[in-house]
Amino acid sequence: MKILFFGVTQFSVKGLKKLLLLKQEVVGVVVIPIHAQDIDNLKLICNDAKIPVYSFENVNDPALLDIVATELKPDLILTFTFPNKLSPEFLGLAKYALNMHPAFLPHYRGNNPYFWPIANGETETGVTFHFLNEHFDEGDIVLQEKVVISLNDTCGSVISKQEDVACHLLENILELLSQGKELPRHQQPLGDFPKAPKLALKDYFIHWDWDSKKITDRIRALNPYTGAYAQYKNSVLAIYEARATGYESADEPGVIVALSQEGPLVKSGNGAVILKILAVGKKYLLSGNDFIEYEKVNVGDKLIFWE
Repeated sequence: MKILFFGVTQFSVKGLKKLLLLKQEVVGVVVIPIHAQDIDNLKLICNDAKIPVYSFENVNDPALLDIVATELKPDLILTFTFPNKLSPEFLGLAKYALNMHPAFLPHYRGNNPYFWPIANGETETGVTFHFLNEHFDEGDIVLQEKVVISLNDTCGSVISKQEDVACHLLENILELLSQGKELPRHQQPLGDFPKAPKLALKDYFIHWDWDSKKITDRIRALNPYTGAYAQYKNSVLAIYEARATGYESADEPGVIVALSQEGPLVKSGNGAVILKILAVGKKYLLSGNDFIEYEKVNVGDKLIFWE
């Protein structure tokens, strides 16, 4: 079976490696022309495996469609979290056109299904393979599986779980196709389900009047990629790990109410959170205790939402 693969993220790297491990015939890999480590990794894999790479700003460029129709002639078009929509003409160039979406559809359709389930305090997410159609993430479901989100999980650790599940489901799909079986096809249920839109700048910042769990969930959802932001004095803090505590005080949210061996306690909407790992500006990554020492942190100092 000839497979044309589309990808830009670390999911794509894992997916392509899985295809090669299963000795599938990958006739080409399509990326978009941006500088990113994951795309560079895809290109390195393709170079080693002698797979042609096609980089197009517009994935529906007639030149690419012509190459696919006349030279590559894929049986399966497979996208792994690819950001551009393929035209109906493009989808018609293969018998099957599938996408891997890292959520349990129809929950969390959209650009950032990694962040939102954790930020919203969900206890599970998932991986879904679905048919591509004219709407993002709305095609009929082929296979899907849930993934548990534990209280200690970060975005990075959840993605690692999802990568394993995605590769497992992909292997099952390829096995069905190799046996000449039709793929399962289940229409997505209708309803108002949580979405996963692209993050705005405000989504990276902590509101200290949130309850402690919402604050720590936001921090987990941004670990390890950027951390959750707050302003301290003249610096932006990127907070990577924090712990909720029931410490009580009459101070305003955002005020540092106590200092501990783990780090400073910052007043939240219903208690406090201890800042355990953070970065100050672009200078260095610190434990909470080192942050207290190096930045001369005092009780009464305030962290604010940076607008």
